[in-house]
Amino acid sequence: MGRSNKNYWIAAMVAGLFTLATAIGLGGQFPSDFAEDSTDYRDPIMAFEFAESHADLIAIFGGADDPARAARQAAMDQGHDADRYFLIVYSFFIMTFFLALYRESGRKVLQLGILLAVVAGVTDIWENAILRDLTYALDDVGAANALLAQLHTATWAKWFALALGSALSSYALYQNKRRVLALFALPGFLLALPAFFDPRGYATLFVDMIGLWFLVMLIAAMLNFKRADGDKTT
Repeated sequence: MGRSNKNYWIAAMVAGLFTLATAIGLGGQFPSDFAEDSTDYRDPIMAFEFAESHADLIAIFGGADDPARAARQAAMDQGHDADRYFLIVYSFFIMTFFLALYRESGRKVLQLGILLAVVAGVTDIWENAILRDLTYALDDVGAANALLAQLHTATWAKWFALALGSALSSYALYQNKRRVLALFALPGFLLALPAFFDPRGYATLFVDMIGLWFLVMLIAAMLNFKRADGDKTT
């Protein structure tokens, strides 16, 4: 069993490192400035994902007479092109992480983590398609509002899948005797409902805590690989 688990943890580590590298590269692809200063969100792509009204879209991209609007739209497209790779990489990371935990513990509930990774990836694809259409629907209020309703469903399907994944990994890491890491994996789950009901107040922190969970998974994969590497059983 030791050798087999070691290979699974290697896969999780490599996927985690690719996820980290892709996330760092992705940050510079999206537009960096708002048409109107925002005190609710750190960057335009986060404000875009959690947009609730046509006015929110104009605050991100600018009105029809804003000369910088086209540049912001082009940068948003560029970011979504790069995000195609990120969603594949992070979904695979989550899948390999839960697969390694399942192989190590035999707890069937951890197979749910693999399903959650698939749900997150698929709904992220859906979300990206809506955001692409929404980027160029700024001058049609009716079309924009219809797309915003779809966006709300797609966005929160993705984020709730990730939040449940963080809760499941917290449980698994606690059982795995990684109790400090289990504690740091939990805030992504605990902040999901506050962010859902008050995205302006909590979404930024919620997204950051999901990012922390990704880092926790990478650290856990490295530690468990080291433990499996020292396991002399076969």
